[in-house]
Amino acid sequence: MATLPEDKVLFKSLLLRAAELASEKHDHCDKVSALPETPFPADLPSANVEVRSFLALKLEEQGAGLSTTADELFSIVAPSIANSAGPRYFGLVTGGVTPAAFVADWIVTTYDQNALMHSPEAMSGFSVIDEQAMKMVVDLFRLPRYDTPKSRPSEATSETTTGHEDLSQRFKAMTTTGSTASNIVGMAVGRQWLGKEHFGVDYSEDGYDGRVVVITNMAHATVWKAASILGIGRKQVIELPDLGSSRSGKELEQEIIHQRDQGKAAMVFLSFGEVNTGIFPSYSRQVGEICNKHNVYLHIDGAFGIYARCSPKYQHLADGLELAHSITACGHKWLNVPYDCGLFLYRQALEKPTMVSIFSSSAPYLKSVDGPHPHPLNISIENSRRFRSLPVWATLRAYGRAGYESIVNENCRFAMTMFDWMKDTRPDLYTVLTNECPLNIVVFAKTSTQEKSMETKSQENQELLNRINNTGVAYFSPTVWRGRPAIRAAISNWRTTVDRDWPLVRQMLEEQGSQ
Repeated sequence: MATLPEDKVLFKSLLLRAAELASEKHDHCDKVSALPETPFPADLPSANVEVRSFLALKLEEQGAGLSTTADELFSIVAPSIANSAGPRYFGLVTGGVTPAAFVADWIVTTYDQNALMHSPEAMSGFSVIDEQAMKMVVDLFRLPRYDTPKSRPSEATSETTTGHEDLSQRFKAMTTTGSTASNIVGMAVGRQWLGKEHFGVDYSEDGYDGRVVVITNMAHATVWKAASILGIGRKQVIELPDLGSSRSGKELEQEIIHQRDQGKAAMVFLSFGEVNTGIFPSYSRQVGEICNKHNVYLHIDGAFGIYARCSPKYQHLADGLELAHSITACGHKWLNVPYDCGLFLYRQALEKPTMVSIFSSSAPYLKSVDGPHPHPLNISIENSRRFRSLPVWATLRAYGRAGYESIVNENCRFAMTMFDWMKDTRPDLYTVLTNECPLNIVVFAKTSTQEKSMETKSQENQELLNRINNTGVAYFSPTVWRGRPAIRAAISNWRTTVDRDWPLVRQMLEEQGSQ
């Protein structure tokens, strides 16, 4: 007898019901508001009896049963969830889910494999698919890819290999939970590498001694978070205003030398695509060359900006990516795979001497011998992992490089259309806060013809943002750019098009901006 009630007929009917919901949302996503259909009320007394009863739920001795719970999921919970998978959800930097990734993710749940180890059996589905998917990721970003010795010449990367090339400097990739985890891994790997390279110390064994600093500019908040989690310290994150904006790189070189004179080693965290604007450093290649000259660890946070490499039109923005030791990318952003999925790309030379020394996990119940690839639990944070690489594999297999070039180009065309309209057609309503729109983000504010306090500007922008979002036509995020309260639109959904979506967004912006 099963420990829990098992009704196979009911379960099958619920799967079909879930499939119908998914299909309906997919078919009509262009007509669905980004906001929840029926959000839970902030004012509990205003809720109806059913909702008040639901919000008062507590753990019951026997449980409500699958049928009752499913009815609540479909009738109460689902309508309260934001439709961030839709084509006009411009909040954060959020992709949708391609059909191929969607189907693959259902398969992941069906089999529920813990993807923590590679099987020695050659035909293990996880091992084969994970390796293929991660090779596709490296190729998508046009990086020199590392191939295991067993790979046939026909499988090798299209880039030319010379007899003198150090193949260990080529790239591999793995999945994480997101950019936060990838930045934590990158900073941990950088610290361990610097400890051995500069001080002959194994921080993973002997403990950290405070001799590493992080140099950055325009960084994501997760850089400070990573420094805090790892014990490096938020105050050891040094912002250089001109990092990557000077051809000479004089400021960076001086800071590296200054830190060395203080007995410290530096790692550089360089952002490819500033989170509020999409701006890139102009001289990232020079940054990489300076890091190489001074034996500085370089990590590039390319969470969404790395996807510029998918398009010949925009790939110049991400110049010098291959000079990094490690790279952050995010799958649930522009790759359009389900949450949560991050990507960490790294030089193969870091894998066993550095990553395994940090993350290795041994126990009697785990196989301790790595094959051609270290087990995932030995090179990443988690011992237990969802099979995140299957949706990655499916979407890249289905749509290829051309598909992602098309997504990037169309999303950027939408952003540029919005930027030009605000700048050239309706500057009376909206003020764009950057000189250009380099990629897929537009940051703007309500146009003001009078001198107003920062508090008043902030209130006006928040009121405008509330009106925009409450229309249900599109969803935008608040931000602050160079001290000014602002609104931000990030376009990164595979279904967003200028022809279908821009007329609706433009009309809505006209109406709300005129109030």
